[in-house]
Amino acid sequence: MDHYRGSDSALNEQVLWHLRGPYDHLAMTRAVAALTARHEPLRTTYPRGRRLRQLIHEPRPVPVPVTDVSGETEPAAAARRIVADEVSTGIDASVWPLRSRVVRLGAEHHLVVLTLHHYCSDDYSNALLARDLRALYGGETGEPVDLPEPQWQYAQWARWQAEQLSGANRERLTGYWTGKLAGAQLVQLPARRQRPVPLGEPPWISIEHYVDAETTAALRQLARRHRTTLFPVTLAVFYALLHAETAASDLTVASLFANRGQPQVRDTVGFFASMVLLRERFTPDTTLAELIGQTRTTVMDAMRHQDLPHQLLPPDTVTGGTGRTDDVLFQLLGSLMTRADMAGEELDDMEAQLERRRFALEFVVVPQGDVLSALLLCSRAEFDPAWADAFVRDYVTLIRRAVADPEVPLATLRATPVV
Repeated sequence: MDHYRGSDSALNEQVLWHLRGPYDHLAMTRAVAALTARHEPLRTTYPRGRRLRQLIHEPRPVPVPVTDVSGETEPAAAARRIVADEVSTGIDASVWPLRSRVVRLGAEHHLVVLTLHHYCSDDYSNALLARDLRALYGGETGEPVDLPEPQWQYAQWARWQAEQLSGANRERLTGYWTGKLAGAQLVQLPARRQRPVPLGEPPWISIEHYVDAETTAALRQLARRHRTTLFPVTLAVFYALLHAETAASDLTVASLFANRGQPQVRDTVGFFASMVLLRERFTPDTTLAELIGQTRTTVMDAMRHQDLPHQLLPPDTVTGGTGRTDDVLFQLLGSLMTRADMAGEELDDMEAQLERRRFALEFVVVPQGDVLSALLLCSRAEFDPAWADAFVRDYVTLIRRAVADPEVPLATLRATPVV
């Protein structure tokens, strides 16, 4: 990711927290220092060299500067600009992996911004950091809350992973994935082609549409009937949409898994996320209900074999089509652990982070209370904004059709082709 899209600050992560009421800056400074003391990756640097290695530092005070925008005409807009600037400014992990800042929007309204290098965090870890920072600051009571101690720090897990990815276990994992992906085809979207980016336009396209509360509730019921979660169901609908777009019945998309099978890392911060390739084969006569069942099995098998990232597979594992194996990526945010900062104002502020172009096409489903957000992030140099908007609308339409009658064959279920 750093090699291909490092200039876009793709390796930045963010945790945001809006505080309402009295604010104690000394307590916040102590909380951030305690957070870095608690989690080694927040004080781990990666010296430059031919081989990546971790250098863990002793706990130290962490600066928490305050930027006051309360005098601005639109404080919220000013705060969002600061958030966008923070996430777009790279972090030199050889120096320090974390920046913190507090934005003062009003006498009793502050926004805490943690910007981290991706080496030390991922989405699950961001959820832990959001939880821990609230507790260390004192929560709503003003008194620190007890937190479960991490059983392993990240370096311990890294040593365990190195042992797992060797010998017979490495052969077992490699054997599974090479067998699963033998003959796999990369997704070839007809709408994708090189195009000039208009002057002044951002390099990415960001399109978001919503699944209403009634349909979302029905989708959750559909998942329960299949004894699964929203992830396989929403992924199956994504397969159906790709089938409508490409007419292909052998589809492989990338996804990011939490990769936390060991109970010792339940409360450990670090970059655990593993990219896996999810392949599904079907026919136009396959019903969505059948596709959900297949996808459920595919996801469960992938979870059992997620210890081996796809980057460690032989380079010729996926040979069909052109492009990169992560060109089309599907995610369900919060599917494994609720992000405390992925709601309300914090979610609005995270727009800058979500819009960074990390992959050619990234489709993200975000649960937001009773509704779902369907978000498409894609390269403006490769996709047309009108097509992108229609693509997301068609996904929402397919979800409505799916909950209305999941027994309809895909050939009948498909949305009107996008032109």
